[in-house]
Amino acid sequence: MLRVVARSRKDAKAAKAAVEKFMGGWGIEVESLGGPRGGALEEAILREARPFTVFLLGREDLDPNSMGGLQDALPPFSEVAVVKGSRVRNVRVEAIYSALNSARARIRLRTHWSGSTFILSRRPGSVEVEDLPYSPQGDSFFVYGRGSKVLGLFMQRSIGGAALLFKMYGGKHLVYSGPRPLGELVIDNSKPLPQGRLYRRVKPVRVDVESLVEANRSILRVLEQHSAEVLRMVGEDVDTVIVPWSGGKDSTAALLLAVEAFGRDAVKAVYVDTGIDFIENAEYVEKVASTLGVDLVYARADVDEGLLIEGMPMPDPEYRWCTGRKLEALRQAFRTVSRGKTVVVTGDRDGESEKRGKRPPLRYDEKLGYPVVSPLKLWSGGHVQLYILSKGIPLNPLYEAGFYRIGCYLCFALRSWEIEVMKRGGIIERILRERPGHRELVEKFLELKKKGFGGDLGACICGV
Repeated sequence: MLRVVARSRKDAKAAKAAVEKFMGGWGIEVESLGGPRGGALEEAILREARPFTVFLLGREDLDPNSMGGLQDALPPFSEVAVVKGSRVRNVRVEAIYSALNSARARIRLRTHWSGSTFILSRRPGSVEVEDLPYSPQGDSFFVYGRGSKVLGLFMQRSIGGAALLFKMYGGKHLVYSGPRPLGELVIDNSKPLPQGRLYRRVKPVRVDVESLVEANRSILRVLEQHSAEVLRMVGEDVDTVIVPWSGGKDSTAALLLAVEAFGRDAVKAVYVDTGIDFIENAEYVEKVASTLGVDLVYARADVDEGLLIEGMPMPDPEYRWCTGRKLEALRQAFRTVSRGKTVVVTGDRDGESEKRGKRPPLRYDEKLGYPVVSPLKLWSGGHVQLYILSKGIPLNPLYEAGFYRIGCYLCFALRSWEIEVMKRGGIIERILRERPGHRELVEKFLELKKKGFGGDLGACICGV
């Protein structure tokens, strides 16, 4: 999963203690360079560097003036992490864990600019985009197609091609349409519309999606190879591979990786229809499942019946009864399709929430009743989007419309941006036309959202 390399054996011992305490079960290797210093240390780092390696150092180990050049010379998805102390072995395990967490964020979010497009890692001859936020809870994702037009409205400036957004905190996003940030976008669920702010003297560069995919193919191959190693953590002779599939980008990428690693005959894609799923989701999974030739298993969670017949309240952050029904539908479907040694492959990523960031890549889920492997842990949302497109598979059309997450159209986790997309893009009109019995529910939901009805996504299983 990840390789941690310290300068000396004593430092490696301290790093191993931190890994065992905070990241036990992650399959992380901890090694030592044997104690070199100065120029010899830099040479050793470059000699041992390979993707998904973190070199853990103390402040006195390396000349700060040489740090930038060393970082630039590293291969994709590798980082140098410096603890807040003279030596690694002299700081608390919490400080070591913090340094490793920050390095994981840089592995996932590092972005360079080359020519007229983004490179979602390092590449010789490219430059790092400016002012990039490397938050452990951050994420990046592309807005393109019709979504670019919606973004342009919020930013009060035409974007043209694809823009790259970096999610930070409190709904704040940095917007890039070139090597420098174009401005900020704040998505506040207590307000009806996102608030955009342009920076001065920054002109957007038109980024073509097809060229973006081609420019990142070598980066995506490295990610795919690493994810294959993560999937191999489940062992050999797997009989059934279950992928809970919402039609969102993360579960779709997980499905593609599972088919690549285990073969389509072993893979069972399970789609749970809550009765209030976006209509586009069911259409998408049917189309892609046919293209891939995988078995598509349907399950029903009947959230719509709970609202319309049973008198259940609208789900909210304090009462997520819809999640319980979806989990139960998943469990029943899993029992139906499971044969022999069974594993579940999910699209969990570090950037989705702090809770998911703490989950190991391989774990046993007592609620589902099966071992669960998550091969996308160190991927950004942008990686996921480009990977799917690189395989000749379209993204769910809701993403091109401007959605960041997808799931149900009555979900409290929908953001003000997405509510506006639903209104402007004819999505609500289609729901009311094809499901007229939901009109009162939709109107009630929109009124609640208008009043600031929203919440954290951490415990939601509405797929992305």
